[in-house]
Amino acid sequence: MHPAQTASALPTMEKGASVAARKTALRERMRRLRLDQPPGLARARSLEAQRRLMDAPCWRNARSVALYVALKGELSTDSLLDAAWKSGRAVWLPRVRPREPGRMEFVACAGPGQLRPGPFGLREPEDGLPGLGPEEAGMSFRPDLLVLPGLAFDRRGGRLGFGGGYYDRFLDNMPACPRVGLCFAFQIIRNLPLEQWDQRVRYLCTEEQFLCL
Repeated sequence: MHPAQTASALPTMEKGASVAARKTALRERMRRLRLDQPPGLARARSLEAQRRLMDAPCWRNARSVALYVALKGELSTDSLLDAAWKSGRAVWLPRVRPREPGRMEFVACAGPGQLRPGPFGLREPEDGLPGLGPEEAGMSFRPDLLVLPGLAFDRRGGRLGFGGGYYDRFLDNMPACPRVGLCFAFQIIRNLPLEQWDQRVRYLCTEEQFLCL
């Protein structure tokens, strides 16, 4: 069965289940679906999704982009990072604030040589590079395009993250900025269980389509 069919066929939880419980169950399902992909198929889908994003006007017109280095199982961002650096765009990457649980900052990064191993299996900008936190969002930190990871999205722009709240806390203080959710097609579901602090995206990009919501 195709992963998209698998996701849509998953049983719905009881109506009385809390939003938190529904989120937890959905995260587990999406992690399993991602890891169940054959590696070659995941690579092919990642390349196609990145190509679609690079063909989109919001990417072509952006002189500065906030990206991320993909974790194992996530849709790869290697082609996006390589293209952004080669084109001379300003590239911002997230870095966890070790003494501030649940908070991160964005760092201007000139290339892969400025990355080092970080928590949760991430590759992050090295410690010596200055970072900008949510207090600078919309001022010193004003990317033309922000590309977000996620475990699931819906067609209303809803996003389900990994549960740490890093992006939700950061973006809560950020003025309007084009936001793209980057994911595999099977990660888009009909309706996400959302809470008032969950941040939304304006676009979705998968290996199958680029959506303006």
